[in-house]
Amino acid sequence: MATQDFSKLYYRTANCLTSDIIADFAPVSRVLGVDRSAGMGTLFTAMGTRFDMEYVAEEAFMATDNYEADTRSIDDTPVTEAMRYIRGELIKDGKVPEKYKSFVDCVVKGESVYKQYKTYTDGQEDADILFLISPAADAGKEAEQFQALAKKTGRRAFCTNRYKDCGYLRIQLSQFDSLEETREELEKELEKYELIVTDDGYVLDALLIVFPQLAGKIQFIDEFVHANKEVLQTAKEGRVAVHESGVIERLYPHRKVNYADIFSKSEIVFPERSGYDVTDSGLAGGLGLAEPENMMAIAARRMKDLSGLSHSVIVTPCACEALGLNCAEKENVVTLLDFVSSEI
Repeated sequence: MATQDFSKLYYRTANCLTSDIIADFAPVSRVLGVDRSAGMGTLFTAMGTRFDMEYVAEEAFMATDNYEADTRSIDDTPVTEAMRYIRGELIKDGKVPEKYKSFVDCVVKGESVYKQYKTYTDGQEDADILFLISPAADAGKEAEQFQALAKKTGRRAFCTNRYKDCGYLRIQLSQFDSLEETREELEKELEKYELIVTDDGYVLDALLIVFPQLAGKIQFIDEFVHANKEVLQTAKEGRVAVHESGVIERLYPHRKVNYADIFSKSEIVFPERSGYDVTDSGLAGGLGLAEPENMMAIAARRMKDLSGLSHSVIVTPCACEALGLNCAEKENVVTLLDFVSSEI
């Protein structure tokens, strides 16, 4: 994927990121859910005056759902790219702070950062659909649920999580060389199937970045359900509060589906921060685990938004986001896959 060199990143960000407009919405400047207006300005002043990334290591690893800041930029400041660049430079120079080393080592080795992760497969590999289970999910349960959906549509599925996050976290740590080592093997696997579906927005992001030529047969779980709404739409009644995927809303809005078509007899409600403005859970495809205390604060803030709605159930299409939100332990958030498959 294309990246910018340091000088371009710095000069594009230095002026913009000192503004309160950006700081108010940038998790990189948040500590335990409190916004610090000086955070972003301090970060880029350090970058510009010292050219020493270790001074801003903590800020870089705290930038979990920083696409929020990108959306506020008045000049298309690439906050996400800058954070990714800093993390990559820290690793390259051997200056990763001790508190992040075990996390970084895990990602670089290609291991899963989720403690509950175990390799799982279900179905025959010559199936029509490849379902890439979120590494953050209960793989056995997800596989059983998706198999039921696939059968309902008259197709067969092979379900697995053996590819973990398909390289998402290696992208976030700028480990592109190690990503290239596994790219060809994974591409051959993906090409075997008519359709590739995942219930993890971050897995989806990685696939679309690394394999743009396959984008036409890659679907997020809500796209799959919507495309088959005649047989998969739910008839449950009540008020459904939806926590959307920030990955879809900000990066791939053309993939956005109308949930009213899926929840045909339910009233759909959204929190104030929704659509392009959605606040993510803080787990960020696993990156939030590098700063768990901060992740918990972000999840709690988002759950406060969702719990404040009058609703029967809170649903999210992304299994990773469901895990992140449920870490707040306020009330249970269910996945779209779980919600739809419960009626089949």
